[in-house]
Amino acid sequence: MKHYRYIFTLILILTFGTVFAHQDFWVTKDFGNVKVRIKTGYNYEEINKVFIFGELAEKLALELGYKDQIFLDFNHHYTSDCPPDYFISFDKGEIEYTWGGANKPKPILSKRSIVIRQVSRQFDAKTTLKLVEFALKNLIKVKSNQKQIEYNKNYCQWKIQTMDTMKIKEIFKKPLSEEVKIVMSKKIERPEKDFRYGTSYYWQNDRYTVFTRDYNREDIDIKTINNIYDFQKINNNSTIIFDSDSSFYFVSRYGEKKISTRNIIENTFDFYRPYTVRDIGGDKLSIYFYYYSRELGLQPKERTLIYLTDKDKLIQNLDKLIEKE
Repeated sequence: MKHYRYIFTLILILTFGTVFAHQDFWVTKDFGNVKVRIKTGYNYEEINKVFIFGELAEKLALELGYKDQIFLDFNHHYTSDCPPDYFISFDKGEIEYTWGGANKPKPILSKRSIVIRQVSRQFDAKTTLKLVEFALKNLIKVKSNQKQIEYNKNYCQWKIQTMDTMKIKEIFKKPLSEEVKIVMSKKIERPEKDFRYGTSYYWQNDRYTVFTRDYNREDIDIKTINNIYDFQKINNNSTIIFDSDSSFYFVSRYGEKKISTRNIIENTFDFYRPYTVRDIGGDKLSIYFYYYSRELGLQPKERTLIYLTDKDKLIQNLDKLIEKE
C-alpha cells in the first residue's frame, strides 16, 4: 500500500501543464564590435553557445586588426537536423520576408557592415570563425560579388544579399589559419552573470568541459564532451546536461562520483523541445516530454521518465511501471 501511495504522489507531482503553442523569438547581445543575434523557438543552450562564438569572433577581429561592425545572425532550425546554409554580405542586415505579402525590409544595423548568417540545427565555433576570417580578409570580394537571392528552405522565406553560397562552402575545405588556432585555444566560460559556485562549463578548442566551482577553491574539471544540447540546473548542487536530444549526464557537486554515465532516452520520436526536468525528492528526478507517434489513440502521447541519481538508473516509462503493478 505504501508503494502505491508513493506512485500516486509522483503522479500528482508530475502533472505538468503542457502548452503546445509557441512563437519564435530573437535574442541579441553585443561583444565589442560584434553583434550576435539568434532566432529560436525555446530556451535552448544554443543561445549561450552562439554568445560564446560572438566573444571568440571579437577576439579574432582583434587579432586581424578589424575594428568595424560585424553582425553574426543565427537562424536556429531546432525542429530537426538539416544541411546547414551560410551567407556573407556587406549591408545593414535586412531580410525581406516573401511570405505574407510584400513588405519593406527593416535594417538591423545603423550602417553597412559585415553580415554573416547561418541556418542550422547546431552551430559551432570553428565554422563561425572561418566565416568571420574569410569576410575580414576578403571584404572587397564580398562587396563586389554579393547579390540578392531568394532562400526558401528550412522555414525561411527570405530575400537577402549574399555572395555565392557555393563559394562560401569552399571556405571549410581550407585548413585553420594560425590566427584562428590562437583564438580557438582561448578558454571561454558559459555566459552566466555572477556565476560564483555550482556547475558550469567552458568552451576551448571546439569542445565543452564541465566543471564545478566552490568558494575559495580551484575549479574542478569533470568531463569534456563534444556538444551541449541542453543545460539545466536542478539546484545549487546538481545539474543535468544533455549532450544530444536523447542523452544526458547528471552532475553532482558532492560525493565521490561527480558525473553519471551517459544515459540514453529511448524512443523519443524526434522530440525537439527541451525536456521538463524536476527534482521530486528522494534522490529522484522526473524527465517529462510528449511526442507524436504511429501508435493508436490520442496524439500527442505523454511520457515521464524517472532518474535515480544515487543509483545512476533511468526508468524509461513511469506509466508502464505502474501498469505492471
